[in-house]
Amino acid sequence: MRLIKLVVISLMVLAALITGLSALFPSTVIVSRAIELSANPTQIQKYTSDLKAWKYWMTDLKQNTVQWKGDTALVGTQRIHLVSKSDNSATFNWVATGQRPYLVKLEWIPLQQGIYVIHWSFEQHVKWYPWEKFQTLLNEKVLGYKMETELANLRDVLLQENNK
Repeated sequence: MRLIKLVVISLMVLAALITGLSALFPSTVIVSRAIELSANPTQIQKYTSDLKAWKYWMTDLKQNTVQWKGDTALVGTQRIHLVSKSDNSATFNWVATGQRPYLVKLEWIPLQQGIYVIHWSFEQHVKWYPWEKFQTLLNEKVLGYKMETELANLRDVLLQENNK
């Protein structure tokens, strides 16, 4: 009986410790990357605002079957929906199975004549649950690397279009 009592109390203390530790992590996590390139804003808008043009630079859309429902792309276990777009930005709602949704924003900011910074950010709001908070620790590593790769692909596509 003492052993069972010790195990139960130990598990409760461990759960409280993990929950307390996870409370130190923020509830909103933003991962962002940027790239500087030479292009015109119409080209940038074409490849960033139109989900159907993502297939030219986004690996997941190249490698997987994509189903289209209006402004929404269904790619494997992910759903990407265009929320809004303007002359210099596009906002998407990105939902992956088993995760909280991301608010994804692509912005292109002029630096000087013909040179733009493309800023891409993933923003995620999580609840207080420890498993959700600990999952956000992976966002920077996993998403950050993938974003850098995809932005390099976008740069290559825009450079190829400029050289035509």
